[in-house]
Amino acid sequence: MKAKQFTTFFRTAFVAFALTITTAFAVHSARAAEPLSLFGMPLKGANRDALRQALVKAGLTPTRVDNSYFCDLYDPNGQLKGADKLTVCYTEDDNTFASAEYTFPAFMDTALVQRVINMVQTKYGRPTSLQGNVNLGDVTAKWAEPQGMQVVVTRGWPDTTTFLDLIDLANKRKMHAQMKADTSDRERKQAQSQSKAF
Repeated sequence: MKAKQFTTFFRTAFVAFALTITTAFAVHSARAAEPLSLFGMPLKGANRDALRQALVKAGLTPTRVDNSYFCDLYDPNGQLKGADKLTVCYTEDDNTFASAEYTFPAFMDTALVQRVINMVQTKYGRPTSLQGNVNLGDVTAKWAEPQGMQVVVTRGWPDTTTFLDLIDLANKRKMHAQMKADTSDRERKQAQSQSKAF
């Protein structure tokens, strides 16, 4: 009788465990299949005009929206507690999304980075990598997302201001190369314009 009860208990426990694992895997798979988005708009390949409209519709206030800059600036208006600025950057040649960064200002608030990491974990799960000590020094937490996208939380030191970034890795590299080329071109033109002075 005891052996039969043990077998029944073992089968019930095994089925419950299998259902738990299956459910967790299904939830993780469904989450992994979702594209990285901002206010419901998928960011991979998002164009500047469409994303601008989505951000204004979501209630953000543009503080600088100008195609002559790589990045637009917004006031989040309380959409993300503690954030006072959203910077959204694009590639220069085709105006596609490269990165978005929320700034969470802080002074001597070493716990802020952990609060932001915890908030991100509620949506994306545990970070793919976590470097640093949240109580002291630089901290970087990264979440690898589908389509070459990434979510990153960083804090420098001693300034405890914390940043939350949504990144298209390829487009961010492309944008930085374009920024470097623009800077070199400006410096060259400035040197040429001053060449008659000496």
